[in-house]
Amino acid sequence: MEKWVHRILCILTMLVFVLMFVQEKTHFVSIKPLGGVVEEIAWPNITMKGYADRSYQTNLEKYSKQQFGFRECFIRCYNQYLWDVYGMSSVADVSVGKDGWLYEPWFVDEYYNGLMYKDTDDPEFYKSTLRQEAVRLYKLQEMLKSLGITLFVMIEPGKERVYPEHLPDRQKYEIEGVRPADYYPYLFDSLGINYVNFSKYFVEQKGKVDYPLFPQTGTHWSNIAAAHVADSLIRYMEYIGDTNINNLEIGKPYIDSTRNPDDDLEQMLNLIREIPKSPNMYADISVVNDTSASRPKILINGDSFAWNIINQVYMDSVFSKWQYWYYNSTIYKNPDYNSTSEVDYAAELLGTDFIVLSYCTAMIYGLGYGFIPKALVHLCFDDNQIAAVRANIIATMYGNEEWMAYLRNKANAEGRELEDVMYDDAMNNLYTRLEVHFPELNGPEIPHVRKDIGIELIKSNIYNLPEWICEVRRQAEEWNVPLDTAVTRNAIWYYNQQKSEK
Repeated sequence: MEKWVHRILCILTMLVFVLMFVQEKTHFVSIKPLGGVVEEIAWPNITMKGYADRSYQTNLEKYSKQQFGFRECFIRCYNQYLWDVYGMSSVADVSVGKDGWLYEPWFVDEYYNGLMYKDTDDPEFYKSTLRQEAVRLYKLQEMLKSLGITLFVMIEPGKERVYPEHLPDRQKYEIEGVRPADYYPYLFDSLGINYVNFSKYFVEQKGKVDYPLFPQTGTHWSNIAAAHVADSLIRYMEYIGDTNINNLEIGKPYIDSTRNPDDDLEQMLNLIREIPKSPNMYADISVVNDTSASRPKILINGDSFAWNIINQVYMDSVFSKWQYWYYNSTIYKNPDYNSTSEVDYAAELLGTDFIVLSYCTAMIYGLGYGFIPKALVHLCFDDNQIAAVRANIIATMYGNEEWMAYLRNKANAEGRELEDVMYDDAMNNLYTRLEVHFPELNGPEIPHVRKDIGIELIKSNIYNLPEWICEVRRQAEEWNVPLDTAVTRNAIWYYNQQKSEK
């Protein structure tokens, strides 16, 4: 009898493995994909070198772990076991709070200690870096203002500030870090930088609205809260831009089945059953078409909170052109470019009416993620000037053995050419230490836009001002030159006069 039991168990085990193999090759059973981002591992190519150094075996093992049949079912069963028995998350990017509330771990860190310590443990030094970035932002804002472009910051709320009562317990450091979401508003007010503080507003509105500001199992503001933010944002743009824009009409809240991304953290847990939670609320959104309204162009540089607005607001009905620079890296809704590394920064900025830097409490530590210094440099200096500074930095690299050793190690670790690593490091040094490399950007004065941009702007103003263009027409006849030549001469003279007065 015992032998038959062993045989049956053996047959069942073999059958399980056969089914797993068949599922892996044919996917004969349709299974819901796992939530979250997964980097697909390709089937490794076998080579003598890979076989000898065991990299082939290692890569084959990684591939097999990701591709075996019914993998999704096994993972969901294991995750459900952890959740039901221990109330734990198997996902590093999801922290479990009280009452079944979910948070991303960096928001938890931000609430208890701040994220300053990832860069420094000196609060005064960190304040000085924030002040430097705020001064750069003010200069950029004023430069763009002279070009007819409105720049502002939107401080998004964090779930940890609006619903701290559900956070997991954690001990604070003896010295708390400086939080940009709190310190930047003070700097913005003192410098006169345009900003709207939804982080503060959400805390004030908690308990006063009849819908959840953040969902229990999601990390972003709720879809319905984001809709109201979009409405407020448009009205703020009308105010600071002195213009009329199509507004939104938001209906009454109603309960509906959960919509993405209101449960994005729960989806990452990959459980079998849904987490018990209060129902989510939504509202219908429509655009109020105003025949007298303009449809401006907008560039959003921000984090993932913007998706809640973009995916439910009829952006094309409000804006004539819009694009989304995700963490100042990937570009969405631009038919010509996919990455900010590909674009002509000055051209893209000049082709818009509004620019918004939109970051939440845990991500505003990297406000703009390099956008501010890069925009300053490309608005003030042409490609030849930038190339000359970069060449000087690279020359300094060659004369610094310690720097070159670091670059060689980095090139070997990343499998890249040394020249490419040096180029990237030089550009990073150029942007992070721009006041050193470009003395014109140092000090409190608002820098001039580069000559070709400034002259084109002045030419546009000449053509649009009746009295000025009338005088230039007279000069063109007197000098016996085409009108555009006379306009260009006036623009160059006026630009030089402005620069000398500075």
